[in-house]
Order: sequence, then structure tokens, then C-alpha cells
Amino acid sequence: MKDLKHIVVAFDGNEDSKRAVEYGATLKKAFPEAKLTVVHVLNEKVEQRIIGNASAPGFVPAAGFYVDPVQTHPVVEVEQTDHQETNDTHSVVQNSVQNAESNTLRLLSVCRVEGKFEILEGHAPDSVCDYAARTEADLIVVGNSAKSGLEKFFLGSTSSSIAKNAPCSVFIAK
Repeated sequence: MKDLKHIVVAFDGNEDSKRAVEYGATLKKAFPEAKLTVVHVLNEKVEQRIIGNASAPGFVPAAGFYVDPVQTHPVVEVEQTDHQETNDTHSVVQNSVQNAESNTLRLLSVCRVEGKFEILEGHAPDSVCDYAARTEADLIVVGNSAKSGLEKFFLGSTSSSIAKNAPCSVFIAK
């Protein structure tokens, strides 16, 4: 068996991903020279809302922007008086990141292993695989999918997608 130099663990906060962190920690103990990185893919749903005067001529409410095909109407200046919603959205994302990081660091502490925590953005399987390729990871550890049979059939699972597209070996923790 080859020595592991970099172990990447995908963490989304569910029980299977917590198990993946535990397996990653066990592997780190077996390969003390290896670097352990726990990644969390940010996939918060941010509320989309229309900004501006929806009754103005040329404003397309469904699209959320101003369209003036004949350019005879002046552009309506958009006032952004309600910054509270934006700040609320930002705080939701920030809290999610802080929760993921604190849960990860707590799990690593319980396992008595040092590791690094990284936030990724985008589609989880692609982001994890891209990160592993970029950092030349030797192994990706992921939790088993919590999806049911039909869900898995129609949507696929994150773990199977990572296993299929990973640039390195993948360990699926159950």
C-alpha cells in the first residue's frame, strides 16, 4: 500500500459525513505524515428577490430587471433601502460556515488529530473532485449517501458521483 500524503474528507454535517471525518482521522493516525483536509461545500439557497419598482413601464417582474426595447422610457433608478434582508442572508451563510467548521474541528479534536478546514463553493461532487485534483490528494473520504433507492436512481448520489469522477482513490464511509 502506498503512503498517503494528502487525505481530503468531504463533510456536509450529516451522520455519514461525520463518520467520514472519523475514518479520515483514523487514516491520518495511520499515516502521520499525511495532510488531512476536511472540505465543506457551501450550497446555501439564497433568496432571490426583485429590486426596484415592479410597476414601472418596461420592468419585467418575472426576470427581475428593466427592459426597454424602444428606449423611450427613462431608466427607473433602483433604490435599495432594505439592506436587512441582504445582511440576514449573509449571516445565514456565515452561520452555516461557522457551524460546519466548529463541528469539523470538534470531531477532529475528539479523534485527537490535527487537520485543516476548507470551504468550497459550487456543485458538491465537482467541487470536491476539483479540489482533490488541484491539491494532488491521494484519497477522498466521503459519507454514504442518505438518498433512497428512487432518489439515487433519478438524481444520483454525491458519493457515487465523486467516486466516478475523482482524480484519486475514494473511500465511502458507511
